Amino acid sequence: MKRFGVVAALLGALAAPARPQEASPGIRFVNRAAEAGITIRTTNGSPERNYIIETLGSGAAMLDFDGDDDLDIYVVNGATLPPDVATPPATPAFYRNDGKGRFTDITQSTGLAQVPFWGFGATTGDYDNDGDPDLHVTAWGPDHLFRNNADGTFTDVARDAGVDDGRFGTSAAFVDYDADGDLDLYVANYVTFDTAIVPRKGDPNSPCTFRGLVVMCGPHGLAGAADALYRNNGDGTFTDVSAEAGMLTEGAYYGLGVVTTDVDLDGLVDILVANDSTPNHFYRNLGNGRFNDDAVIAGFAYSNDGREQAGMGIDAADVDADGDQDIFITNFSHDYSTLRINDGNGYLEDSSVRLGLFEPTVRSLGWGTVLFDFENDGDIDIFMANGHVYPEVERADIGTTYRQQNQFLENRGGLVLREVAQDLPADLHRGAAAGDIDGDGDVDLLVTVMNGQPELLVNESSPGAWLAVRLAGRVSNRDGVGARVIVTAGSRTWIAQRNGGGSYLSARDPRVRFGLGALAAVDRIEVTWPSGRRQILPSPPLNTVVTMIENDTPGAPGAPASAPAAANSP
Repeated sequence: MKRFGVVAALLGALAAPARPQEASPGIRFVNRAAEAGITIRTTNGSPERNYIIETLGSGAAMLDFDGDDDLDIYVVNGATLPPDVATPPATPAFYRNDGKGRFTDITQSTGLAQVPFWGFGATTGDYDNDGDPDLHVTAWGPDHLFRNNADGTFTDVARDAGVDDGRFGTSAAFVDYDADGDLDLYVANYVTFDTAIVPRKGDPNSPCTFRGLVVMCGPHGLAGAADALYRNNGDGTFTDVSAEAGMLTEGAYYGLGVVTTDVDLDGLVDILVANDSTPNHFYRNLGNGRFNDDAVIAGFAYSNDGREQAGMGIDAADVDADGDQDIFITNFSHDYSTLRINDGNGYLEDSSVRLGLFEPTVRSLGWGTVLFDFENDGDIDIFMANGHVYPEVERADIGTTYRQQNQFLENRGGLVLREVAQDLPADLHRGAAAGDIDGDGDVDLLVTVMNGQPELLVNESSPGAWLAVRLAGRVSNRDGVGARVIVTAGSRTWIAQRNGGGSYLSARDPRVRFGLGALAAVDRIEVTWPSGRRQILPSPPLNTVVTMIENDTPGAPGAPASAPAAANSP
């Protein structure tokens, strides 16, 4: 579509009433945060939003920190400006799950509240391969790496590990880019922010506007902060290899969302970054410790009509069920969010307009996004967490709102995507973490809210059959990041990857999940590990979590190996 065509469609869509959402009786999410015990109210700057740092919000993570087979929750917290006057940085919250979806606040006993800071994003991964998940948290100021001590506590080892980056960090992802058996770390950084340099909203010396409204400044006009790729040295420390890997982008980009996945199916994990108001990155892994940014030639840098978009959140999954990873990015209001369909060779076609996603997403300002099967019917659906950055839009008739509803786009098969209504309030949503918090086999959502209480959206949809795969690498990294998992039932297959990162500022359940609809049985699970080893488990039980432990016995790849199944675990 030519650019003038998109502009005309945009103006028409914003002038017209919003398209009614469709009802889908089989899909239902209910906010149960209060009764579940998720009571934190985050601090994310002032309600006036005078500076850009006050608009990004904070994320959350789901992780089984104590190895009891249920998902616990970490909620990142922020601060107000100035951070050293009146209100100090707020503490995060850590909640232990009782296995039934009810939570107890154990923040103080874990040691995670010892050092207050203005936090943004959380990601999880077993970087030291000791069998329990560790926690990395980005910040305005030094980032933090909380090592899991396996006794209910964490220790911040970021400085000793060499990852206490002082730039403005946002999303991050653990990824074994060099396939050496341990997890490396990619950190997206946003802008160079200093209140002594960045003008306050309304400053007459540097007025900033949006569609005629006086608003806070940025990111345009501010220097970008370069992202960082850290190689794991295998001894508890990391080395910044951004320059030698071909990723040095100082001052040019504004990084917000990160996902790692094998786009071109060459066995090497690639890194994709959603950038705000600048071209996106598609770092194609060359296998020699270096990457090429192939975003332009892969159709990933710009919209279909050649525009820079303001990317926020990002996720990857096989939306069209053809065996490769498609990419979804949430964008700013007055633009559409983009679903890029993978052609199997690493070209990512912006298919949003032809698939009917323009009108449902053009009014929304999207942040966290998760691609998952809402009702376990076998198709990947799309979730978007929404909320604007400018309070001023409430005073103008410009086709959008400040507080916004989250969106659920149901895949009805064959890439027929329809927005389905949910009885949930509009708010300033930001991060989105996903996982089965109550052990009933479907995926729930934790959505953070600016200066508010997170929403725990418990999935009460009519469920189909399901299967989840917990990976335990031995030669490969312990988390199995980069593994490819195939479930086969007769002539149909479901293919997924164990990706790193995803969403926005948030970390999901690390288990790989499959919705299987009305199936009564599947033939097998096949895992191809980052090491190249392949394992097959025949006739796994449905509606359970199956653990696949990598076979570390030397031998030809492709030799079948079984793995224990944990029946009825969440």
